[in-house]
Amino acid sequence: MLVKIKKNILLIVCLTFLSNIIIGQNKTVEKKITITAEQAQIINENEIAVKEWIEQLQTPGVIVSGDQMIFSKEAMRLINEPNYRSEVYKELYTYEDVKESLSKSEFQKAVWQLLNIYPANKEHILQYIYAYDKVIPSDKLVVGAFYTYAFFDPKITTIENGKPNIYRPDIFEDYLRRTKEIVGYIAYFREQEKKIQVPKKE
Repeated sequence: MLVKIKKNILLIVCLTFLSNIIIGQNKTVEKKITITAEQAQIINENEIAVKEWIEQLQTPGVIVSGDQMIFSKEAMRLINEPNYRSEVYKELYTYEDVKESLSKSEFQKAVWQLLNIYPANKEHILQYIYAYDKVIPSDKLVVGAFYTYAFFDPKITTIENGKPNIYRPDIFEDYLRRTKEIVGYIAYFREQEKKIQVPKKE
């Protein structure tokens, strides 16, 4: 059951978010229901799974700590499985690639693909990424995707002794610039929303 729920986890979170809005707008729909201990346990386990999964989405695949690099499971797979690495990275990415990644609940990978498409269609991609902000901090999602996939792109790095060696820092910096730009726009969008939500003084 947990596996099935994990595959549809974003949908669950979104529905929960939307239901909270609806309940907040219409208190008359609230009612108390009684559940069994088994049902309560399942709900609790799924809630923990959701929190862990969202935390993973926000966590960079590569964390530099002093003179050490800490790798996530996805990063280790990119290091140790050349065939998988070849499958992940392309010369050109399309929205079909994004759609496929989302269908597999590979959200960090989908955001990495959007980072690649970003220069060609900035406005649309900014709107698309920011749409997730009600469910998960989209700026952290973008940063997490960058630090997971930029370090292992064959056109940027080679893998030497189990670690990425950046031989094209110019391309790496370009992706970093895109990431910072998107994060900046997300901060701007949030501020604009706050202004809209604050009622004007009469």
